[in-house]
Amino acid sequence: MKKVVVIGPESSGKSTLCEDLSAHFKSSYLPEYARIYLEINGPKYSYEDVIKMAMGQVYSEEHFALQNPESSLLLLDTNYLVYKVWIKEKYGKYESFLERLLKEDNYDYYFLCGVDVPWEYDELREHPNYEDRSRLFNEYKVILTQNKLPFGILQGNREERLEKAKSIINNLTS
Repeated sequence: MKKVVVIGPESSGKSTLCEDLSAHFKSSYLPEYARIYLEINGPKYSYEDVIKMAMGQVYSEEHFALQNPESSLLLLDTNYLVYKVWIKEKYGKYESFLERLLKEDNYDYYFLCGVDVPWEYDELREHPNYEDRSRLFNEYKVILTQNKLPFGILQGNREERLEKAKSIINNLTS
């Protein structure tokens, strides 16, 4: 079973890519837990809510893997790294359980989505500014690089991103 995570700043095409990859590989994907949490509880949140979302993300990933034991590919729309960046960005803090997850990282590949797609309004999004999105993109890139995690950057239009991602996944699973 290969676990592939799609990460990046908000409105960078993560969910769209997961939907496209899921359709192509006839595999389900795990939606971003934070979006579900905020849709239920409203767009205002606290530090404690972000911690709850991070824990919910981890739990939902474990549950998703157990529900799909026969699947050769698990697609994840974000993972713990999103919460690591979020907490640092919003609160200037580091969470020990997220740092532990980083040290124990067992994902097979990360797709880091670039910010070369237009930002789209959504009441749950906070960073419409291109410079903010670029800074956050670089934060992800630094974490992935410093921790020697396997990743590729996806840029371009929807079709270009999908073709590159499909090629990488085909190489991973062959």
